[in-house]
Amino acid sequence: MHHIITEIDWAQIFSVIWSALLLPLTAYAGAQIRAWAKTKQLEQYTDILYQNAAGAVKDVYETIVKDMKGTTVWTKEKQNEVRELAKAKTVCALTNTAYRCLKAANEDFDEYLDGMIGTVLYDLKQNTMNQTDTMPWKRSGN
Repeated sequence: MHHIITEIDWAQIFSVIWSALLLPLTAYAGAQIRAWAKTKQLEQYTDILYQNAAGAVKDVYETIVKDMKGTTVWTKEKQNEVRELAKAKTVCALTNTAYRCLKAANEDFDEYLDGMIGTVLYDLKQNTMNQTDTMPWKRSGN
């Protein structure tokens, strides 16, 4: 028995264990960590996008909409034009990295941004947005 143990090539056994078990597990763990980090980064960029959208909507309201609302100039066409301006301001406030990450995560980024603007408008109309509650999807109960 002692003779068999001394003749075993332990380096070969460790190499097989490494390549068969540990290497795949290490690669899997690394992939999971990268996916988690990417999700956290995407969540951070979504928060930034919402804050930028809120700022853009408020700015457009104060500079353009406030004076037009309730007049004959405030048509559906003008509302769409103002909405596009808010979307453009929101995107301009993003970093290139944030923009690329959000665009890659959302196939139709324009629709996603339009939905984000709609969410901000709804929040402003419902007076649910204040300094401590700038991300409605993070409210408890949702």
